[in-house]
Order: sequence, then structure tokens, then C-alpha cells
Amino acid sequence: MGCFLARGVPVSPVLTPREYLDAVDHALDSLSHERERRGAAYEQALEDLVGGRAVRAACVFSSLLERRPDDPTLHRMLGISYFRAGNARLAVLHLKTALMLLGRATSPGISLLHSLRIEFEASVVRLALTAAYERLGHRAGMIRCLLAQNQPLAWSIHFPPRV
Repeated sequence: MGCFLARGVPVSPVLTPREYLDAVDHALDSLSHERERRGAAYEQALEDLVGGRAVRAACVFSSLLERRPDDPTLHRMLGISYFRAGNARLAVLHLKTALMLLGRATSPGISLLHSLRIEFEASVVRLALTAAYERLGHRAGMIRCLLAQNQPLAWSIHFPPRV
């Protein structure tokens, strides 16, 4: 990583494409290993969700959420469970909560890896939220979610001006 120096432009870090792709790769890996650290109840709820038992999965995710109410991943999974169980209103509630919690997890000093993990999770939440809004017939909510996919939640990318 280096710094871009130009007259009248604040100093900002510059990542090479290779460094960025490595960070993306590590962020994806860490997300896939996150599931293993959450425990047996979380794994069972995932199996229930995949197996078409969305109501049972929602019950498990809800009980896990009682212990960790500020966990955006649990809100996301509970929202997806409610959506699959046919309750789009509760799905929207939990998906919006997940997005809000992800936004709170950002700050200027967080690492690129952490920022990417937040962005990946926020993208998944927005896609699920778009589907829930569609089921409710909430066109404005759908459009907001789709447009937000291009807006970074955690950090803004500043590209050096071309000379």
C-alpha cells in the first residue's frame, strides 16, 4: 500500500489491485468460517432453513437473538427465515435492523478486511430486503434497496485524479 501525493489533494492510501483482491478473498473466507464459530444451534437453524422448515429456523434464530440482540447476522437470518415462512413484514423489520446495525459497525479507522465483510453482509441484506419489499408491494422500498447496492456502507473509495 502506498500514498498518493498531489498538490491540493489530501494524502490518501492507495491500494494495488492485487492488495484489494487479496483483501476481498480474505473477507470472503472469514465470512464462510464465521458460521463454524456460531455453534450447533445456529447450524441446526441453517439446516432447518435449507430443509424448508422456515418456522422452526425462525424460532431458533429468535432465541439466539435474545442472547445477542445487536448481532446483524442473526437479524439477517431471522429476516430471511420470516420471509421464507411467508411473513414479509417481520422480515423487513429484521432486515432493516440488520442494515442499521451494520451501518453502526463502521468507522473511519476500521480495517479494509472488516469494511469488506460489512459490505458483503450489507449487500446480502439489501437483496433479501428487496425481495421482502416486492412481496409487500412496496415499490419505493425496492428501488431504495436496489440503488443502495452501489453505495458503500462502511467507507467511501477515493480514486486519485488522472493526470
